[in-house]
Amino acid sequence: MLYYKNSELAYTYHVSDRTVRNWIQLAKDGKLPLTLHEEEGKTYLARTSGNIEIIEQHVARYKSHRPSTAQKKVVPKPEFYRLFTEAQVYDIVRNLEMHHEIPRQYNYFDGGAVEWDEYVQRLAREKTPNLLNRTVELLAENQGYLDMRLAKYERVNVVDVGVGNALPAKELLHRLLEQRKLGRYVAIDISAEMLEIARRNIKDWFGDDVAFEGYEMDITYERFANILADDYLKKDSEPTANLVLFLGGTPYNFRNPSDAFRTINESMNLNDLLVYSDKLETPEMRPQWFHYNANPGKLELAPIHRLVFDLLNIDDSFYEVEMDFDERTHQRYTRTRLKVALTLKFKFDDGERIVEFEKGDTILLWRSWQMAAKDISMQLEETGFYVLHSSQTGDREYLLALAQANRD
Repeated sequence: MLYYKNSELAYTYHVSDRTVRNWIQLAKDGKLPLTLHEEEGKTYLARTSGNIEIIEQHVARYKSHRPSTAQKKVVPKPEFYRLFTEAQVYDIVRNLEMHHEIPRQYNYFDGGAVEWDEYVQRLAREKTPNLLNRTVELLAENQGYLDMRLAKYERVNVVDVGVGNALPAKELLHRLLEQRKLGRYVAIDISAEMLEIARRNIKDWFGDDVAFEGYEMDITYERFANILADDYLKKDSEPTANLVLFLGGTPYNFRNPSDAFRTINESMNLNDLLVYSDKLETPEMRPQWFHYNANPGKLELAPIHRLVFDLLNIDDSFYEVEMDFDERTHQRYTRTRLKVALTLKFKFDDGERIVEFEKGDTILLWRSWQMAAKDISMQLEETGFYVLHSSQTGDREYLLALAQANRD
């Protein structure tokens, strides 16, 4: 008989493993009419429609009988509504309600952009390998290949997607300036604050030699083809190519990385090149603490993960922090597990929306899907790219891939 792993049910119903074990014990005691399955001396819930119906009824019954005094009620801080548009608030609410997570990109707004900039600057000073210095290293090592691919073009526009503070692109821009090939530098990010940091950096590094163009866009669904349309439609556009940078493993922080890859693919022209970098999955990295934390080993939310969570007005005493690697989904994560039942009330122009959480529910704040080189190549191909070239560091922990949009 097929059965559910406890972790599957915990994930689906946003409960703890302990709650699932309690369901099994109640079934053994005859207090819940669930069908059980024995496997290698362990007891699981059988994978049946009847079990699911009973579990859903049990969860709903628990909510309806919970005393109102057992639930904490909070409303977001006023800054929450000043910082995000109504559409963005709706997106946050929808993801909290449907997936029990806060989309990662919203933590780069306001002070979150400054925290990210400081974090990347710290990486730049480190001597030990990290995604920033290895990306810069791989770009330098593969410059010859890039030069060959771009040799027939008189002009190269750089489109920096998820620009951050622009540091990974600095040396590449310098090289294109030396070759007198750099056309436009287009920076794309969801955060106006992040774009402003990138603009200041470009000005400091290159003065007036690089004209900065910044666009606030959500790359999970907003295409940028229209930004490049003028160049594409010009009579002399043939000698021009767009070099699209998507550096630092950005899409694997999203719930569905394919969304971003497809959006980029559908924004590119035949002459364009995608340059992508990421850290690869290795068994050694799984137990490591996240060095986002100022106090490694202490389970607390790092500043770059907590902007939205704090704006929601959720007190530190309401939750505990969990950081781990999920073997089933192949993702590292930072999440909070609630120590209390919680009600969040959101206001909109046309009314309000209430989102409820139970004690023991989790809210995901950060994830990183861990991918092997073959997985990244497969993802690129599945989202419409043809991989021209890929390169790894000597330790095989970091990857740079160059790809074009597939021709039908």
